[in-house]
Amino acid sequence: MRDVHPRNQHTASEYMVPAPKDFVQIATELCEKALNDARQQLHPLLRNARLDRLEKRPEFVKTFKRALEQRIARKLAAWDPGVQAVFQFDETRLETPESWDGSIHLLVKVPRLSDAVKFLGRRLDRCLVKYFRQLNWPRFQKQQSILEVQQVTLSELRHGVSYGAMFSAVYSVPVKVWPQDQ
Repeated sequence: MRDVHPRNQHTASEYMVPAPKDFVQIATELCEKALNDARQQLHPLLRNARLDRLEKRPEFVKTFKRALEQRIARKLAAWDPGVQAVFQFDETRLETPESWDGSIHLLVKVPRLSDAVKFLGRRLDRCLVKYFRQLNWPRFQKQQSILEVQQVTLSELRHGVSYGAMFSAVYSVPVKVWPQDQ
């Protein structure tokens, strides 16, 4: 028996984990919506520019990355009721939109480690890689992986061990992307 999600009080049976064949469509929708979110933040004259031109605009890349992180976080939370919060983290403190390698790093706060979260992250990652290769966006062409999903428990956070130690970092403290505070 799985835990009840504390935020919405839904049981695990109320959450729908997609069939393997559906991940391609889900990845496509996540990416297209994130691209739309990023385009909407641009000046109206730039919104219809080709992706290869937009990629050179730091504000577009930053907004796209953030939108994709948030959409993936919401999807993971919808699939697994144990997800309490999702944080993004960058591997280095110097990462800028221009130097972004195209990878998304998420820390998922869970009551206990879950094979389901690992599986969902890996499956979604493979479909994201395929989607971005089809787009011919240069920053993604050599990527073998785009999405890294790591889990962190309350105990790890409390004791500052494993991924919980990241929350004590000086330069690259994880940033909450889900749920967004009201």
